[in-house]
Amino acid sequence: MVTMNITLRKVTDDDSDNLLSWRNEDSTIPWMGQTRRLTVEEHNQWFIKALYDQNLLFLIIEVDGVAAGQIRYQRSNAPEANKAAKVSINIASQYHGKGVATLAFAKGSALVRSSNFAQSVFANVLPNNFGSIRAMEKAGFKKIKMVVVNERKHLLMTDQE
Repeated sequence: MVTMNITLRKVTDDDSDNLLSWRNEDSTIPWMGQTRRLTVEEHNQWFIKALYDQNLLFLIIEVDGVAAGQIRYQRSNAPEANKAAKVSINIASQYHGKGVATLAFAKGSALVRSSNFAQSVFANVLPNNFGSIRAMEKAGFKKIKMVVVNERKHLLMTDQE
């Protein structure tokens, strides 16, 4: 069994190109909210806002010191925003199926709690995104119910019992 050292670090300006590249990979596009490639301009506008969003914990996933994906935790602007954060993840295709997402979900949820960013984590996952569902379940997430988000059915999952 090959062991990997998975670490999470805050996103920096230098990560922008990797983030856009991972976002626009053919294997990623079907699972995104916008199911098309983003332009550099669209990405840059989003990235600048994301870097300074106080309700976003935006992390790079590193495998043995090499950037391998991103994981984001978004709180709402509601008064009780620190209660829950929505997680989204994007792993570079060369790391798919290697357990990176499972470890990132587990480490990220622990970080969210230990830093008091939020008390729980949830995700809206497309029901045919079997890789993400499997990774989340292995990291301790539970399936809750089907919900509709942006006119698409999603499976609501949470790390709370």
